[in-house]
Amino acid sequence: MNLTDGRPSGNIDTDRLSHAYIVSGGLAGTLAGSVVCAGAGGAKPCGVCPHCAKAARGVHPDIMVVEKASDKREIVVDQIRELKKDVIIVPNEAEKKAYIVKDADLMNKNAQNAFLQILEDPPSHAVFILSTDTPSALLPTVRSRCVDIKARTDAEAVMEAGTPAAAAEMAEMLFFALESGNSSLVSLMFKLEKLDKEAFAAFLSAARSQAAARLREDAHSVSSLPPETVSNAERVLVKAGEMLSLNVSAGHLSGMICANLLIVDN
Repeated sequence: MNLTDGRPSGNIDTDRLSHAYIVSGGLAGTLAGSVVCAGAGGAKPCGVCPHCAKAARGVHPDIMVVEKASDKREIVVDQIRELKKDVIIVPNEAEKKAYIVKDADLMNKNAQNAFLQILEDPPSHAVFILSTDTPSALLPTVRSRCVDIKARTDAEAVMEAGTPAAAAEMAEMLFFALESGNSSLVSLMFKLEKLDKEAFAAFLSAARSQAAARLREDAHSVSSLPPETVSNAERVLVKAGEMLSLNVSAGHLSGMICANLLIVDN
């Protein structure tokens, strides 16, 4: 996973994981996959081990997500207290547990202070991932205890050489955007339209594979995306692949994908 936190860019070294990260750019899921990945050597997540398969389908028991309740405007302190209760429990299957706080900037002050208590004395098996595009909204004391990872914002850099790992990273961004809303989807499309044909084809292939994996989930899946949303995305991606073979530009295809996946309120 190609990320940068002020050091030379490279793969996540899961033997030297920090206990807490601030992640922007929609890469929380990829980092959580790296935490539980059991692949031997090379880039993580490897994408092929059983842990990666479960992570991709959103059913790994050692990846937990905390997010704002639908009837609330903020992430409240009671949610962080529940996280604190779970943290003391050892992992179910992987060597470590990953906790994603989605839109972490929505934690109110009480919730952040409760989270700070966890960060000050974390168990060795837990990795916390604060997902936010506005880290400045977090308390300085929280930020000081986290490694701030910034995703590369230039699409060509993310997709350098059209590598499978880079394509999988962009595919992960797509499904994160579908979970996050229209603004995230539009932002991603602006990045995709800059790709060359080879890189765009690699992205489409990776995204179709992720869609197919999600559609293979069983009835007990805890994925936050409904099957009909994933199925529609898969159809749109297949259509984009057909159009790409006819030399339709990445710019036009990004617009087509965006138009077909935008959430329209009735």
